[in-house]
Amino acid sequence: SLGHTLLLWTPAGSTPAAAAVERGASVSVRCQSSLNVKAYLNWYLLKGTESPKLLIYWATYLHTGVSSRFSGSGYGTDFTLTISGFEAKDEGVYYCQQHSTLHDFVSLWYTFGGGTRLELNLGRVEPALTVLPPSRSELAQGKATLMCLANKGFPSDWSVSWKVSGIEGAVEQRSPALPLKDGHYSWSVGLTLTAQQWREGAVAVSCEARQGSQSPVSHTLSALQCSQD
Repeated sequence: SLGHTLLLWTPAGSTPAAAAVERGASVSVRCQSSLNVKAYLNWYLLKGTESPKLLIYWATYLHTGVSSRFSGSGYGTDFTLTISGFEAKDEGVYYCQQHSTLHDFVSLWYTFGGGTRLELNLGRVEPALTVLPPSRSELAQGKATLMCLANKGFPSDWSVSWKVSGIEGAVEQRSPALPLKDGHYSWSVGLTLTAQQWREGAVAVSCEARQGSQSPVSHTLSALQCSQD
């Protein structure tokens, strides 16, 4: 039927792919279409696991309840979303959505651009590292899981990992950067060893957070340290 909708997610459409924005600044996201879609273009904001939020419809119309700091412009193939006075709550991925129409009242399909991630620029903030040793109950079962928590870092491209030498078969489990309400990010990475490797490990294990070519932040832990605590 004509009411059926097909959602197509495409790898391109909006630029830039990511940007760090100063607090209070104005920022624009551009969307270009390969077809003349007239004014049939919407803008959405996706934050974490929340449902996409409609911001602008028909290129220039502000959706109900959306702040007047958001505005849309453009027609045909070139469109722009502008945010004035950027705040931490504006962080997320912005998508443009074009739709092909049979006539003014029936949309046949929707196509989304690849998205642009905007985050508040807090400068380079080193995350605080906390290393949690394995529990005694877990060690009694022959397993040793260590957890490294990296908290309140910025930007989101910090890489958190374990540095292990002299131990074979260690398994690392990473989680993606988790955005915090204040604009910072947190990370977690687990390390699984056997209880014997942990108890007999003469070589300590280190959790390291690294960003670009800057000096890394690290935290080292050994079984000997834990036995003395």
